[in-house]
Amino acid sequence: MSTALADAIERARPRNDLGTSSPFAGLRRRHAHTIDVVAQSVAATAPAGVLLIHPAAAYARSGSFGFLDIAITITLVVGVGLVIGMFARRIASTGSLYTFAARGLGSHVGLVTGAALGIGYLAVAMNTLASGSQRLANLLSGGTAPPWLVVVLLTAFGGIIALVVARGLRMSTRMLLVLESIAVVTVLILSIAALSLTRWDLGLLVPRPSDFSLEAIITGVAFALIGFVGFESGAALGPETRRPFASVPRAVMVSVGATGLVMLVGTAAQLSIVAERPGAASLAAVTGLSGLIDVIVAISFLACALAMTNAATRLGFAMSREGLLPAAFGRVSGRGVPAVAGVLLATVVTAVPVAVLAVGGSRQDMRIVTSPASIIGFVLAYALVCAAAPVFLARIGELTVRAVAISALPLAGLLCVLGFYLAATLRDNPGGLLWAAAILAIVVGAGSLRLARHPRVAARIGVHDWPVDSDCIEGPARA
Repeated sequence: MSTALADAIERARPRNDLGTSSPFAGLRRRHAHTIDVVAQSVAATAPAGVLLIHPAAAYARSGSFGFLDIAITITLVVGVGLVIGMFARRIASTGSLYTFAARGLGSHVGLVTGAALGIGYLAVAMNTLASGSQRLANLLSGGTAPPWLVVVLLTAFGGIIALVVARGLRMSTRMLLVLESIAVVTVLILSIAALSLTRWDLGLLVPRPSDFSLEAIITGVAFALIGFVGFESGAALGPETRRPFASVPRAVMVSVGATGLVMLVGTAAQLSIVAERPGAASLAAVTGLSGLIDVIVAISFLACALAMTNAATRLGFAMSREGLLPAAFGRVSGRGVPAVAGVLLATVVTAVPVAVLAVGGSRQDMRIVTSPASIIGFVLAYALVCAAAPVFLARIGELTVRAVAISALPLAGLLCVLGFYLAATLRDNPGGLLWAAAILAIVVGAGSLRLARHPRVAARIGVHDWPVDSDCIEGPARA
């Protein structure tokens, strides 16, 4: 059978009616594997780093309902992943959610989604780059590091990120896979050891009625969601992936499942420790391996910064090819990589925390703005994609009741989370919320002005990859 197929392919004639280039011409297409998409998605969520710092904070927010927050969040993320799969099985684009929303709800909603997603990517990249550099600087100095050392490490790691992104997709994803795998395996070993200290008493995770607070639970879900944002970034690798309509949806769901499992085990371990020993609120306190844990967190966060910059580069590439961003973001190097966009965005990700430290500020001062910007950006982008899915499917004649239900449930949950988070942030961090909203409004306003002035740009919003002559062979003539 295989010989007959090979002979048929060898005798086949190439197509000559599809064109010689796609909207993403120059990009190295169809060379990445499913594992590259999984590596990108998993590294963007930074499961190892998140596990080592989030559970204690989650317990402080929601008490014994902290584990329930994680379970609810995973359910929500699975729903969003299924919605993304509806698009990814039909569309391949480096714009990912931006392109998906535009195909469903039009150019202006696509613009809002792209702006929110881009701000989310860059905000998380800044946070994780600064945090990873700070932790390593503290280890090197044996205490609280001087600002100059943090700046040196920030600059060095920012340069490495720019170099890796510019070198090519597979180099960056394989590096991400190695770094995050080492970190995750180490954290799981420590988590299982911690569970043994509590004699695997999972009863400590059962919610206590006295801790119930609807606001605290939903705010806790919003906080837990930050541990999963970026899982969708693998969809941006569609045009560069072999068999994208099969590989990307599968890889996104695999990354959600793997990250969710790791988060459940690790969170169970740490919440058990916190519940049993309130004074020992972390694995570092219990194991005494604070140095090792700081290294793991730093590695995970630096990998996350690389993954987020990688995703932002692909998003910028799509927007540039459509005319929304300057042409430089859409140029590719001889390796078929949007290297200029990668270097420019890595420079921004590095320059902001360096500038904050240079004027006497701290990472916490930066997080006042970047934390609400990241949560609002991602939750808004996810919600708009969920809203766009039924419209898109109806437009192509494939809408089903199941698709409506799959889209509506996470949409309702995301809107609820967003509303509660905005109310809580308006109360606790109004200045940061105002800055985040202003940045989003400025970006969307500038994009809307360009759409109004250039109708051709508006008509191109939502372009996606399509087959070209070299991708196909001529089949037998049909009657």
